[in-house]
Amino acid sequence: MRSNKKVTGNHFDLGDFIREYFASLCAIAFKITGDSDAAQDIAQEVIIKFWENKKQHENLESIENYLFIMVRNESLNYLRGLAREKNRYEQVTFINEQEDSVWDTIIEQETNLLLLEAIDALPPQCKRIVDLSLAGNNTKEIAEELGIAVNTVKVLKSRAIHKLREYFSENDIWIEF
Repeated sequence: MRSNKKVTGNHFDLGDFIREYFASLCAIAFKITGDSDAAQDIAQEVIIKFWENKKQHENLESIENYLFIMVRNESLNYLRGLAREKNRYEQVTFINEQEDSVWDTIIEQETNLLLLEAIDALPPQCKRIVDLSLAGNNTKEIAEELGIAVNTVKVLKSRAIHKLREYFSENDIWIEF
């Protein structure tokens, strides 16, 4: 900034005041915020606030120091505002993710209940094979457990899946097997 002038009466008109201080105020605000658009907005805001209250500043020792403090404070307020906005955004995102997780859990549980209901409607031998499959047994283990041939397990398992698809289709429920 150029001079250490005191504000006295109408020493400056607004145009002169802007020409003398705007660029310096922008540079200071940019150094603090790192955002040229925000720096210009801050410099404009500081000039307007200062100019509107210039009568209160008539006895200042240094306009430059006072303007520097104003720009610094406005820049820090701007950065705090950005931090608050970021925090709000993160909270909203977290809440949305939690809501999505809750809905996913509800849908998963309802789907599981529907699947269990459909499995209960299967013929007893098919139901046992599906239950053993869901427990993690492979075809050979199921055959040994039930004392039947591996091909029989495959056929009954295929029938069970077909009947489950029919059940869900009849009830307008889409599920992927």
